[in-house]
Amino acid sequence: MTDVWAEDPVAKSPEHLEFFESKIRPVLVEHCYQCHSADSEKLKGGLFLDSRDGMMRGGDSGPTLVPGDPEDSILVKSLRYDSEFPEMPPKERLSEDVIHDFEKWIKMGAPDPRHENTAPLPEAEGIDIEAGRQFWAFQAPQPHAAPAVKDASWPRGDMDRFILAKLEEKTFHPAPDADAAVLARRLYFDLVGLPPSPEQLSQFISDYEADPERTLAATADRLLALPQFGEKWGRHWLDLARYADSNGGDINLTYHNAWRYRQYVVDAFNADKPYDQFIREQIAGDLLPYDNPDQRAEQLIGSGFLVMGPKMLSERDKEKMHLDIADEQIDTVGRVFMGMTLGCARCHDHKFDPIPARDYYALAGIFRSTYTAHGIRMGNVNVSGWIERELPMSPELEAKLVAYQEEKQDLEKQIASLTKEVEALKREAGLEEAALLGVVVDDKDAEVVGDWTSSTHSPNFYGEGYLHDNKADKGKKSVTWRPSLPGSGEYEVRISYAASSGRDEAVPVTVVHAGGEETLIVNQSTQPPIAGMWDVLGRFHFEGGKSGFVQMKTEGTRGYIIADAVQFIPVADLEKEKQDSPFGKARALYAEASGKLKSLEGDLKALEKQAPEVPMAMAAQDREKTGDVNIRIRGEVRNLGPVAERGFLQVASLPGEHLPKIGENESGRLELAGWLASPANPLTARVMVNRVWHHLHGSGLVRTVDNFGELGDRPSHPELLDQLAVQFIESGWSVKSLVREIVLSRAYRQSADPDPATEILAAQADPENRLLWKQNRRRLSAEAIRDALLAVSGQLDPETDQSPVDDLGEQAIANSANQSGGLTLDGLRKRSLYMPMVRNDMPPFLETFDMANPDMVTGNRQATTVPTQALLMLNSELVGSLSRDLAGQLRMAEPDDPESQVRDLYLRAFSREPSAYEIDRALTFVREMANDEGQSPEEALASLAHMLFASTEFRYLN
Repeated sequence: MTDVWAEDPVAKSPEHLEFFESKIRPVLVEHCYQCHSADSEKLKGGLFLDSRDGMMRGGDSGPTLVPGDPEDSILVKSLRYDSEFPEMPPKERLSEDVIHDFEKWIKMGAPDPRHENTAPLPEAEGIDIEAGRQFWAFQAPQPHAAPAVKDASWPRGDMDRFILAKLEEKTFHPAPDADAAVLARRLYFDLVGLPPSPEQLSQFISDYEADPERTLAATADRLLALPQFGEKWGRHWLDLARYADSNGGDINLTYHNAWRYRQYVVDAFNADKPYDQFIREQIAGDLLPYDNPDQRAEQLIGSGFLVMGPKMLSERDKEKMHLDIADEQIDTVGRVFMGMTLGCARCHDHKFDPIPARDYYALAGIFRSTYTAHGIRMGNVNVSGWIERELPMSPELEAKLVAYQEEKQDLEKQIASLTKEVEALKREAGLEEAALLGVVVDDKDAEVVGDWTSSTHSPNFYGEGYLHDNKADKGKKSVTWRPSLPGSGEYEVRISYAASSGRDEAVPVTVVHAGGEETLIVNQSTQPPIAGMWDVLGRFHFEGGKSGFVQMKTEGTRGYIIADAVQFIPVADLEKEKQDSPFGKARALYAEASGKLKSLEGDLKALEKQAPEVPMAMAAQDREKTGDVNIRIRGEVRNLGPVAERGFLQVASLPGEHLPKIGENESGRLELAGWLASPANPLTARVMVNRVWHHLHGSGLVRTVDNFGELGDRPSHPELLDQLAVQFIESGWSVKSLVREIVLSRAYRQSADPDPATEILAAQADPENRLLWKQNRRRLSAEAIRDALLAVSGQLDPETDQSPVDDLGEQAIANSANQSGGLTLDGLRKRSLYMPMVRNDMPPFLETFDMANPDMVTGNRQATTVPTQALLMLNSELVGSLSRDLAGQLRMAEPDDPESQVRDLYLRAFSREPSAYEIDRALTFVREMANDEGQSPEEALASLAHMLFASTEFRYLN
């Protein structure tokens, strides 16, 4: 059989093989191998799914899949439970997310590294840890002296010498320096994510021509000190932290306090928080010592890193849920801080890197000993929540809270005491149901027409509750109370209702009696005179039995209508209720006490609305019971193997390194944080240095920024990567110092257009520009494109924001047509960082330009160029509106000078002067839009602005 995987270049992609290992193989192991593997007691359907050859060959039903075509693959049809194919797995349909993963994998060409049938979980001894340490990424970074170079005039520091030495080996020449305007635009976008204003651009060009080195350094220092630096670089980190303002998944609940973590990240980059401390706070901030309440709050918020990920909150098997959450945290921590794909070792020893399953479960014990999901949400015992913890309060807030609690407790005591008094008076006044005179017909015994709502919200009602019409379907509802009277005679008729200002003032009530019928008008907005509950309709003659009745209709009414009970009292019995009798006095006191009680309850509600808000943060917390966990054979929750002692990656722990012992009553997160942030860790500094390089050059020294393992890329300049890692640690783990050094280098300031001779030679020898013989041409990120549109048009709101999802309820977006939820982005003019990031409902503009998927770690965003992006820029109402705003400003500033308007437009949009040809073409375009399309001068200029915004140049850095 032809080996289609070997022929398909996709199969050789580390990213795609990694997708198989993390998304496909674990599902096959858990759900398929029992019946379809070499170890199956009875092979079913003649189908082996534990090798790529077996999967391709298929079973009794034919080939299992067609690489590249999920719609024609039996595997996908079976997973979908297609009626014409066997349902797989037969006991329970897999989730849509898992089925989508298989579809995506097959579209890739079904890359599969398995050459042989999968064996049962091997013992840890199957991996030679010491041999694994020989791999470059697991050896401690070493300082390296900069190499000698022939062209001593080109480098501006040791970093450039490492770059130039490699180029000289290939006889490449570095590209010339970018011109000042290009460099200014690059520097501004890279450091603060916004374009320079025309004034800033002009100043930079003027100064740069006089003194390039000094100007570049001074500008970099100024931009590094701006608060926008943290917004730009904080967004890079939020891509790694899988930040979002909702949980996503099966039940998309709102993270109302996620914004605190977002702001913590922004502030950390602005303050140049040492990266090792940054790590400690995110892994174990809740466990770190602190000197003051502000530091305590900051560290607590930092530990929200572990809570941010998506969770299957409605998972009924809670042990599976907690292990799945631990798996997501292990995978995240591995990729973010170590550049390692640790999740692959959940079901078996890692197939490519020296990471035994025992190491995975050593980490799983740490995170299984940590609370991040807990409690009940939506009043459903099957839906879990997440940990939120109180933050330390300022003395002022604490004083307000104490005063509030004291006032609330005082009101609650008064209400409790008065409630007892009212109940006693109710008994004395004969107002209890058993003591009421005559015949009482309750709403539950009445004849009801229409859709009335049952309630007990308002006090002073008879029986178990009352009805209200909800101010709906007026004229179509009625309630009829029909008594069974003991004999003929004159009766006083009373009606009960709970009065309120929202009630209708003219409710028609008809009394049908022996002498005919009479319609009366009842004002339900005023309190009834008898005990604040009963209003007298009048005295009427009734025959015995059920000949008469009282009917209330909603016709002609506008406010709420209450329908409770009607009382029929023989007139002869009314002597018992005279005001000078004990009954009468008690009823007067009851009415007075009831009114006071209602007033106090209103005061309590008003007070609760003004309660000081206790600040809460999503934060981690150690469990009461901590400990090691069992290895799960094939990753199955109930299939227990030996216990794995909590610890760290053996291969990344250097021989002879003293590792901290995790205490019995500790989760181990504090020790893990210290191990990750240690200068002795061979991965941590390298990974972060490489991330910074990637963001400033468009490609890392290791291109696979989240994978330093066997399937990852090898460093293009290993000595430079090591030297930068060593310097990073020696600088006190300063990110700003590292950024500054890179942007001041000669390599950074290269043009994206090399000299022709080098381009011809290098295009063949180094087509991916791994040796950095020119600067990479880069597309702006989704956020930078949107923010630039706002900034250029003068509409960017510079204010920061707290929670962008305050207006959303507990459920962020609707999961069905019967639920409410969702958000509106119309008119939002803040930086994209402050837009609501709701999983499954991300901002469409940002999604079109490849924003990071918050469900996973994203160190390297895609930067696609597809037709939908151009169509969005042409048809977006946002782009059109901002184009009109910009045209209005240009016309106001230079009303009679179209050429100056065009120049200013180019300066704002492209950070450069237009050529004479471009000016001529632009002016011709504006005239044609006015003459041929009938646009006003301002509309024509807006059309030109829109055209420039939609151009490729606006979206790219050279």
